Amino acid sequence: MKRILSLLILCSLLEAKVEEGSITVNGEMLEVKVSTTYSPQPSYPRSALRQGIEGYVVVEFDVSPNGEVLDPFVVETDQPGLFERAALRSVRRWAFEPYVHEGVPVTVSDVTTTFRFVLSD
Repeated sequence: MKRILSLLILCSLLEAKVEEGSITVNGEMLEVKVSTTYSPQPSYPRSALRQGIEGYVVVEFDVSPNGEVLDPFVVETDQPGLFERAALRSVRRWAFEPYVHEGVPVTVSDVTTTFRFVLSD
């Protein structure tokens, strides 16, 4: 019970995140930063919680000109089959401040973020 309460407290202390991605301008790739306006954290999977398992998931996605997450997929995880679903479900709900280049909102590609699933004592 103490672990669950610690996890809930940790999730409630979240703030806007800044993630890096890229845009293509005149055939040249530029690294840019995008900021979340809404980034709920994933639920800790019950099976992992019961077994006391911790882990991480790296997710890659694009951000649309409207600030929506497009086509998220798992790049890496240390616990295959345990945390990917929760991470993908969460990131699909994220929203970003649209990235504007020369006055026009553009798609930001190859944005990555890491979800860490950690139990507190």
